[in-house]
Amino acid sequence: MDTKTQILSIASDLLQRQTVNGFSLQDVADRVGIRKASLFHHYRNKEALVADVLENSLNGFRTRVESMHNQPAQRQLDAFLDIYQRRIGAGSRLCSVSGVTGDWDHLGEEPRHWALELLNEQTAWLKRIAELAGFAHNAAEAEAWAEQIMVRIQGAMLLSRVQSSPLPLERTIALMRTEWARATSAS
Repeated sequence: MDTKTQILSIASDLLQRQTVNGFSLQDVADRVGIRKASLFHHYRNKEALVADVLENSLNGFRTRVESMHNQPAQRQLDAFLDIYQRRIGAGSRLCSVSGVTGDWDHLGEEPRHWALELLNEQTAWLKRIAELAGFAHNAAEAEAWAEQIMVRIQGAMLLSRVQSSPLPLERTIALMRTEWARATSAS
């Protein structure tokens, strides 16, 4: 793994575990095994690094969505939930967007842009799933459904992090799956 990839990987982990103000460039340099001054060869400042972490998360998310494009709604929904439940690691980490939202008012324009892009892409995917699955009959219903899924998942991730346990997220996902199964069988 090249140095820039290592920097991104470690910064992403720190962002998700400690949030944007919970780590420093020195923390990143120490974990990569380079001098802090060497980070400036790749990033002009922490804000640029965080923006790149968020952009990288967005690109990874887009790849995941593209790979699921022709899949049935339930499989796409499972893939969406898998991102939070298995890839992020409920109980020990937050998603990249949550890693910056607590400091939103102090965040620069570039990281804000990428955080909003990632959030908007997630919402757009959920809207398409809602329409495909028949959970919504029009754009407004799809928007509301997607928003509620994001609220529930993000809230459960936050509670899981505070409790250092994956249980709040696992319970939330189990409840949502039960609700969806009922809604699907009623249709």
